[in-house]
Amino acid sequence: MNSAATIIEQLPELSDAEFNQKYLQQKQGMHSLAELLPQVEQQSMALRAVKLALKVNLKLGSKLAGTVKPEFQTATIRLIGKIKTSPLVKIELLALTNSDMAIPMLVKALNHKDSSVRLHSIRAIGLIGSEAAVIELARSLESADSQVQAWAAWALGEIDSKPAATALIAALNHKSSDVRTWAVWALGKINPKTAVPALLKALKHEDSEVRWRAAVNCGKIAVEEVVPGLLNALRDENQLVRARAAAALGKMRDRDAVPRLVELLHDPDSYAVSLRAAEALGQIGTETAVAGLLQALNHEDSDVRGSAVSALGEISTEVAAVAVMRSLSDRDIFVRGRAAVALGNINTAGDANFQKMVDAGLAIARGDSESYVRWRVAAALGQIGTEEAVAGLVGLLGDETSGVRQKAVKSLGEIGSPTAILALEAALNREFADVRALAAQYLPDLCTNPEKVDFQSSVATDFLAEKLPKILIASEVEACEYILDRAAGHDIKYLISIGTSGAPEPKTFHQVPNRLRRSFNDLETPVDDPDRVLPTLDDVLQIIDFALKMSSRPGTLLVCCQNGISRSTAIALTVCAALLGRGKEREAWALVLATRAQARPNRWIVELADRALGRNGKLAAIESTAAAEISRN
Repeated sequence: MNSAATIIEQLPELSDAEFNQKYLQQKQGMHSLAELLPQVEQQSMALRAVKLALKVNLKLGSKLAGTVKPEFQTATIRLIGKIKTSPLVKIELLALTNSDMAIPMLVKALNHKDSSVRLHSIRAIGLIGSEAAVIELARSLESADSQVQAWAAWALGEIDSKPAATALIAALNHKSSDVRTWAVWALGKINPKTAVPALLKALKHEDSEVRWRAAVNCGKIAVEEVVPGLLNALRDENQLVRARAAAALGKMRDRDAVPRLVELLHDPDSYAVSLRAAEALGQIGTETAVAGLLQALNHEDSDVRGSAVSALGEISTEVAAVAVMRSLSDRDIFVRGRAAVALGNINTAGDANFQKMVDAGLAIARGDSESYVRWRVAAALGQIGTEEAVAGLVGLLGDETSGVRQKAVKSLGEIGSPTAILALEAALNREFADVRALAAQYLPDLCTNPEKVDFQSSVATDFLAEKLPKILIASEVEACEYILDRAAGHDIKYLISIGTSGAPEPKTFHQVPNRLRRSFNDLETPVDDPDRVLPTLDDVLQIIDFALKMSSRPGTLLVCCQNGISRSTAIALTVCAALLGRGKEREAWALVLATRAQARPNRWIVELADRALGRNGKLAAIESTAAAEISRN
């Protein structure tokens, strides 16, 4: 076999046609060329190879432009700069070079009048990810364009290198509060080993905003090393720092924090701190925490009492249950309502006497003078689902308030036991028309979801029947109804649910055997709120993997988010595009639109899906075109 040196010597002797056939028309030849070009000593030969590659395939040529010797890359990058194409395509090609020589062109594009060009440019610099790229991103943290600032911080967090971390740490002391804000935000995205020392230092920063954002990130990282810093932050002079530190320690379920959290239940400056302390104690759930929450039930602020009640409902002990039952007599109706919900959440773990106590509490609450509380009781009974709960719901079918009556009917439908079905059948003869009508919808032989769309009848093509399952797109509330419905729920074998960061998955979802839960907000650009999470490439890759694994098995796929309009439709588009394969992007969009006419897919998720699936901008372009058409109409 010829050595690399011999092959390189032979390259100038090949005609363009021979070079093309040997190295650019076959996959193995392209791989060989990528290995050879870094060793080519003649600039003219390196330029010739890149030029020919660009003629065959712009992306291939761009990748090769960044593989030649560093001293030749200025010339090869210029070749890309001369290509007549759209600014967005040129930015993508420059990013593919992975070359520092491309950075000046990308920096120049940061001044483009089109905001999408500016944003793609800053992300492209991040993809290059070199030390030179980090320098430019750090400079861009000071941009007058707030979106460029945001993406620069995001990109630095994504690079996760020592130079990036160094730049972010240095930015914590910048004179601009905006730069400091983005820097501490981005630190929460990098490797904890690098981030923790910086975040602990940030907890002592003179800027209170830096301190509370550092506390949030410490909670997200959740390693033992951050606990002492968070405990100190519970005594911070700023109330927001104290509140965020309390929330972080609750998330970490740190028992050492309990005594100080109990003190904060009576924070003299802010009831918001007390709220966070109550929530944290509920997450920790120790006996000492329960004792503190019992004290909070006597707090003068009703919000604090309500938080304590909700926290006790998550602890599920008899002591907690008794305390919650006492709160059913609270002077504030919202506290009483939260007490009813808390009783529904309490897990009695098969203890009959414990369950009887909970049932007795809800029986008392059914007689509350406020309809809001009775409505909450109906919801709680539906969650409990016992025979006693059914009896309680039957009693509420005659409530004077229509909302309470209707919630009782829905809860019976959600329970779906033989006793509940008998109660629904009996409800057909009730005096209230709304009860009779709603009960009919929940009986087993009727479909409660007329909006359900059958994919194969909506878009009748052979390849869809072969490659796609039946897909439902819904809001979280609608998803619960689908799952609980006897007709639709039986067929739902797969669930992709997108939740807001920190929000728990509805218990109903556990009935679906194959589930994927991802948590992020409906964002298309980074925001400086550390509690709001931007979707990531990893989120999309996990969704694609889940879709490919389920594709050969029967069963309906349910995709949901809070409203069933943005995140869920973007995920459904990703699933359809993945299963249908390349070239079927328009069909994938048509399927989503047929299932959810109000679809407005999250553009950032679609861009990530386009990158993950290697669709060269086609998927993103279709969504962008559709969005433009919708806005015109």
